[in-house]
Amino acid sequence: KIYSTEETKQVLRLCLTEFSLPKFYLLFGISKVKSAAVIAFRSSYRDRSFSPGSYERETFALTSLETVTEALLEIMEACMRDIPTCKWLDQWTELAQKFAFQYNPSLQPRALVVFGCISKRVSHGQIKQIIRILSKVYGSICLKGPDNYNSQVLIEATVIALTKLQPLLNK
Repeated sequence: KIYSTEETKQVLRLCLTEFSLPKFYLLFGISKVKSAAVIAFRSSYRDRSFSPGSYERETFALTSLETVTEALLEIMEACMRDIPTCKWLDQWTELAQKFAFQYNPSLQPRALVVFGCISKRVSHGQIKQIIRILSKVYGSICLKGPDNYNSQVLIEATVIALTKLQPLLNK
């Protein structure tokens, strides 16, 4: 059973209110709607005009992912204070690390950003792996040219991750 303190409840209320504001829809990639519920609960059964290709999907910027991740981390940490044996953050970090170091053009950049944002400690080996990813991306740019969008996104993700992780390294 979870016993929430008033402080935790207040953090959760504030976050819910914040994410309900239209100006935060952009962070979740749904800025072109009047209400987030319009997109969240739309289905082809209820709304026959809707199909996966009938709307223009917005791109989800890595900086938006960084902001959303930090907000979710704040919520998780608030809840974890009330649950002494909670391992949520460890599990999330483990999953983010797994996907950050696994080649996947869609998931890897996002996982790198999340891993950088939520990690509480980092090893030199993990930093080496991120630098290897960056090195490989630069190598592919030299071969394929600078117009490779996936390479640019992966470079941005590695820079964000390294920027977040660098303060965690031993001096």
